[in-house]
This record gives sequence, structure tokens and C-alpha cells, in this order.
Amino acid sequence: MNRGLFDRTIGFIERSLDLRTSRHRLLSTNIANVDTPDYTRKEIPFQKVLEQTIGDASTLQVCKTHPDHLSEALGTEVAVESAEGEVSIDQEMAKLAENNVMFHAGVQTLIKKLEALRLTISEGR
Repeated sequence: MNRGLFDRTIGFIERSLDLRTSRHRLLSTNIANVDTPDYTRKEIPFQKVLEQTIGDASTLQVCKTHPDHLSEALGTEVAVESAEGEVSIDQEMAKLAENNVMFHAGVQTLIKKLEALRLTISEGR
């Protein structure tokens, strides 16, 4: 993605959607293994991973002062942690539903951001 055209927010939304997709796969795996003996439930610490991606909010810069700032790499590694306890189908389904809602909210945010960019471009003819 060309960071000159898109602001950093779009990169964060992209990372959030990637994490939501990974979490969906992991929750689906937990659900599929609900009856597997000795299966350890897995979890992606979504908030922790996203905070590591964003960094300290008080240090975010408003303007780009160097060509290498806001580089393309936001990180693609996702930390998967083993969680305590057995797999509960009800809890995993609830987490899956919440993750789905949050994914769609991220998609809607991205759509609104791109619509605003389109409006800005078309109004500047």
C-alpha cells in the first residue's frame, strides 16, 4: 500500500482486519476440537497485539518528517497463546460472534475512510 496516498489509520484498520481474520481461524479451530481429549484452547491476545502494532498513542506523529517514517511493515507475526481451561462451545461461539461483529465494524470504517478519500479527490477536480 502506498502510504503517500493513504494515512496511517488505513494501515491500522488493515492490521486489525488481519488480526480478526487470524482470530476467526483460531476460534474455529478451538470449536472444531471441543471434543478432542487433552486439547489446549488457544487465543490471540488481540488487544495486546494491536497495541504493540500501534505503539504508545502519545508518541504518534501528526506529520511525516522523513521518507522512512511510517514504513510499509506493520508486522505480520501473530502471537498465539495457550489459554487455561477446557474448550467451552458456548464461550467460543460468543467470542466468534463478537469477533465477527468487530470485523464488520472494521470493514465499515475502512469503507467510510475510502469514501472520504474519494469525495476529497472528486471535489478537487
